[in-house]
Amino acid sequence: MSYLAEYKKSDFKRLTWEEYGKTLEVLYRKVALYLKEHELRVEAVIPILRAGAFPGTYLAYRLHILRLLPVQYHYHFEKGKAFFRQILDLPEAIPDLSQRPTLLVVEGNHRFGLTAQTAIADIKKRFPRAKILYAADHMDYSFRKIEGADAVFFGKLTNETRQLPCDEAREKGINPLSELFPWEDLDEEWTTVQGKQFKYTDLEVLVKGKIKREITL
Repeated sequence: MSYLAEYKKSDFKRLTWEEYGKTLEVLYRKVALYLKEHELRVEAVIPILRAGAFPGTYLAYRLHILRLLPVQYHYHFEKGKAFFRQILDLPEAIPDLSQRPTLLVVEGNHRFGLTAQTAIADIKKRFPRAKILYAADHMDYSFRKIEGADAVFFGKLTNETRQLPCDEAREKGINPLSELFPWEDLDEEWTTVQGKQFKYTDLEVLVKGKIKREITL
């Protein structure tokens, strides 16, 4: 996570709801076309909370899917380390899924992809024969490959991890810096990219979560 030091508060450009809506529509069309071409039916949408709730719910409505099975992971920063924790797992009982379900895992702003990789690996443990489709409204250009996903979709490419030089990002039509979503709090995002712990009102929920990975900053 060495990229944290490269962020500046002035890097963040807030998206409007209209801009974000257009990106969601692009994402939906890609997913819908894939399902049509491969004659597939998604049996459940699995949004990765918190950010995945927005595109996940949107896709569930557009694809006419009732079953949403949210999962949640988050970073906890403490004493120069980031503890990647699981807050919410899939429910124990999930009725009416086929033996080989097609599941749509949905994330918000996909950066390095650790959250997506972890979520998909955990889902595969529960449903080893499942076909996993992965969709993110925004996805970092340099980290588009997701192990365990049978297909990957994005609404818009980004340079959140700063792996691309700014000039190269611009040439590809990618914002070289960062975008702040309409609902996001700049102070929270700024605190997080500095590798510091934001003071959530219910932080105790996070610190009790199962540690999936420990990262030295």
